[in-house]
Amino acid sequence: MYEGAVVMRQPAARLENSRLYSLAPLLLVLLSVLVCMASVAGADVSAAKFAHRLEEMQQAYDRIDHYTAIFLLQERVDRELVPAQRLELKFKKPLKIYLRWLEGKHEGRQALYPAGVDGNELWVRQPVLMGAVTVSLDPHSARAKKGSRHAITDVGIGRLLDFISDNTSRGLQRGELTVESGGQRITFDRPTQRYVLHFPADPAKGYYCKTAIIDVDREQRLPIYAEIFDWHDQLVERCGYLDLRLNPGLTDEDFDPKNPIYGF
Repeated sequence: MYEGAVVMRQPAARLENSRLYSLAPLLLVLLSVLVCMASVAGADVSAAKFAHRLEEMQQAYDRIDHYTAIFLLQERVDRELVPAQRLELKFKKPLKIYLRWLEGKHEGRQALYPAGVDGNELWVRQPVLMGAVTVSLDPHSARAKKGSRHAITDVGIGRLLDFISDNTSRGLQRGELTVESGGQRITFDRPTQRYVLHFPADPAKGYYCKTAIIDVDREQRLPIYAEIFDWHDQLVERCGYLDLRLNPGLTDEDFDPKNPIYGF
């Protein structure tokens, strides 16, 4: 130090106390946020509030003509939870669907609906050792649904919305549904609100499941993720829509079997 300079040193304990005092307001703010989040998550949602949210979701979906996404799917088939699948999805209303498997044992497989002369066939393009083969199937046949709980006609946000609306509307009318808030979260890098739907424990009541977990995009107002549990509290299926792009400019060529990119 230069000659004549005076250096003041505070005791270490006093410095530490000063730092703690300066952090106290920030810690109080963080604690308040955590308390608020805890009070929201797990709280019941009123019938009127959830009915309003259902209406918002339906209105948001009505504004969509087509969309693309990475479709996440995992199902329990023959009592076994099969590995999760990731598929490229193109969807156009009322019901045009193109799928391409992106990974796993079916990587490279493509599916297109509707197709064929009568427009009611499912075409599947399956890679083989020497190239690929295309087969035509009844979309609701056992062969078309092999390894899955659903037909291709059940794919899409609209069908997920139908499931939510049909079951929750009936449950709310009968007073048999409890809607629990799962709080705000980030799902697939999107801001979402989670809802946990509790249906009657008796499967004879006719609901699709005992419990459903639904994540609704808070900006797009659309359901983008769902987990479904049966009456043994087993996960039976989950689906999600990653990188969802609404009305990106798809054309009829995107659903044309003659599209040279597909090779059907």
